[in-house]
Amino acid sequence: MSNSLSAKGIKDFEKIDLSKDQKSGRFFEDQPDITDEHQIHFIYLLPSDGEDRELDINGKMQDILEKANNAMLEATKVNKGSGGEGKKFRYDYREDGKLDITFIRTSKNWKELQDNSVNTQMGHYFHQFGGFTNKKKTYFLWTDMNKGKHGGDAGVGIGGIFVRSNGHNNEERLTQINIHELFHTQLMGIRCIKGMKKIHYSDHYNGGTDHMLSVGFKLNRNLYTHDIEGCPQLIDSVYLTPTSKDPYNPYEIMCERNLGKYTHPKLVKIMSKAEKSNKWYKNRIGPTCNWRNWTNKFDWFGPMN
Repeated sequence: MSNSLSAKGIKDFEKIDLSKDQKSGRFFEDQPDITDEHQIHFIYLLPSDGEDRELDINGKMQDILEKANNAMLEATKVNKGSGGEGKKFRYDYREDGKLDITFIRTSKNWKELQDNSVNTQMGHYFHQFGGFTNKKKTYFLWTDMNKGKHGGDAGVGIGGIFVRSNGHNNEERLTQINIHELFHTQLMGIRCIKGMKKIHYSDHYNGGTDHMLSVGFKLNRNLYTHDIEGCPQLIDSVYLTPTSKDPYNPYEIMCERNLGKYTHPKLVKIMSKAEKSNKWYKNRIGPTCNWRNWTNKFDWFGPMN
């Protein structure tokens, strides 16, 4: 497949002059997959007035994302309950062995975008563009702008980081914040895990020396493996490799609202409350489904492909 825009690039692309963004090695579409497994697809996103630092084609994104996955491997390997086996996130690679990174320049400038969450609004944006509705993929953005204290924003289906925010524009912090936000795309921390509570508008580990790899590279012991009946544990996410024998799918739980075997009383109670009030964001059981139409708080786009 070429790196030219497809016919389904649609309306917003027509408003943008992408002639200066056409560069060797850059792709504007998701490239052919080398596996049918669940995987994480990366996007280098710029507003209309954003500086193109070419992070998608100069090797910077790939280098840091590989380091993040290596840190994930080591942290999971030593986690109690792992049996000494480490896991990585399953990234989306091209046939040439490089990360499949899509370039998107939006039709909106940064002033228009930063008033709200860029990452959680991208569900709407992707539906306009087409081609980013594979429910076996998590779409993870590197928005190359500074949003102050907000280093990242993630939920099920869509997440990402603001690359220049709050001192994150250095290798170690970018590595850490990538892993942390990827955890949120996997429903971590879901409310039934011991020590999780709503902090900073999302669910995080409350205190102590263990973290969700946002500070240092230590993985919370309860987050990855636990013995809490009816509650998902990160080790079983379908997005990790090697794949668990009995994996959970974050999209099925939070976007399709199907708890399946995860019937912890706290989850059932919150799920029921959310269904009755339809205030899903307020009454969520963990990081919310980011395939929402955020222009109308409680509307949904419907299922992905």
